[in-house]
Amino acid sequence: MNIYQKLVVPLFCIVSIFMSSCSPDEPEKPTKLIESVEYDMNDLDPSLRLVLMMGHVAAGMELYRSGEYEMAAPHLLHPISETHKKEREGFQEMGLDVVTFVLVSTALEAKRPAVEIEPFLKKAEDNLKSLALKVEGNPETQISFLLDQIKREYSIGVQGGEITDIGEFQDAFGFAFTAKTIAEQSSLKNKTLLIATIDELMKCWPSGPNLVQNPLPVSTIDESISLVRNLL
Repeated sequence: MNIYQKLVVPLFCIVSIFMSSCSPDEPEKPTKLIESVEYDMNDLDPSLRLVLMMGHVAAGMELYRSGEYEMAAPHLLHPISETHKKEREGFQEMGLDVVTFVLVSTALEAKRPAVEIEPFLKKAEDNLKSLALKVEGNPETQISFLLDQIKREYSIGVQGGEITDIGEFQDAFGFAFTAKTIAEQSSLKNKTLLIATIDELMKCWPSGPNLVQNPLPVSTIDESISLVRNLL
């Protein structure tokens, strides 16, 4: 039995639960506390809600591929969980591939190595990239918004020379990764320089979203963010 066949049975059960939770008559039952943010999700443009979701997924994918199953799980739930229902509002109608994301979460919960389901991981990532094109956001606005989130999340995640909140540290990485994705898909005149500058920003996470003993100080992140922002 191949990986697809092994996942498809539990998938049907999970998708059924997910679809019933999307009913407007069902009260929301978050499984954990919603993260505090400096924006109101109800007021965010869809293009900004999408890059938030993409950032969490990007962090989750990197963690999954490095074998950090438990840390990857909450990030990869953003496209499917009831808790983050508002964040993804309207995206399913635009083509959000819920089935693939459920497959990924099912495999993750079973602790299947990422290499076994790499085609599904790639399909999920490509699906979000496709949505980013459909949502028709302003890339400069999206990247600027992501830079704000990176600054905020990193300053919470790293304090006193050590990681104090690994989830926020991981989110910041995911938002930097997504800023690069948005730049790559844009038609900005300074696209090449912008991507190269975001690449330098991403070097501030030498091990990606994984735990490190000596994270760079917030001031270094702020300097790198300023260099990117100056190109917008």
